[in-house]
Amino acid sequence: MILLRAMRRSWPLVLTILTIAAAQEPAPPKLTPTIITATKQVALFTALEIQQLQAVRRKDKAALEAMLADDFEIAMPKADPLTGEDWVDSVMARDFTLKSFAVRQMSVADMGESAVVKYERIQQAVFKGKNASGEFFVVDLWKKSGDSWKLANRYVAKVSALPATPKIAPKPTGKE
Repeated sequence: MILLRAMRRSWPLVLTILTIAAAQEPAPPKLTPTIITATKQVALFTALEIQQLQAVRRKDKAALEAMLADDFEIAMPKADPLTGEDWVDSVMARDFTLKSFAVRQMSVADMGESAVVKYERIQQAVFKGKNASGEFFVVDLWKKSGDSWKLANRYVAKVSALPATPKIAPKPTGKE
């Protein structure tokens, strides 16, 4: 009975302590936008993909072949797979011109001795006199070869024919 009276008397004290304790909880930090930096793998494979596309643009067959595994193959929807040799011949031919390109939205799944690289490629190109520009979704399988990486497989799907180059917003003049 005495215990019950003590609990009744201390109840307002407990409630006050809990209220004060809740008020002492630190305020959540303000949400501020953060800059997302590329991982080491994304930086590495972005550089490799750009090197490869530059070799295609410059028609540097030796540089392109040096980046490919011996059994390289490329696959595209509604087409038979191409061997590395056939693909290199097609992009080195006079009737293919890669005018410009951009690589974006890259992600890398590092598997140790191999890596799956996914990205979007925007390009301006001409093949056999026809516009081959557009936006492509690319999935590459790279394999470790000694101290370097070799492209083993590529899967490419055209996402859009529009736009061939990213639209850049006009710079503000301050007169608007």
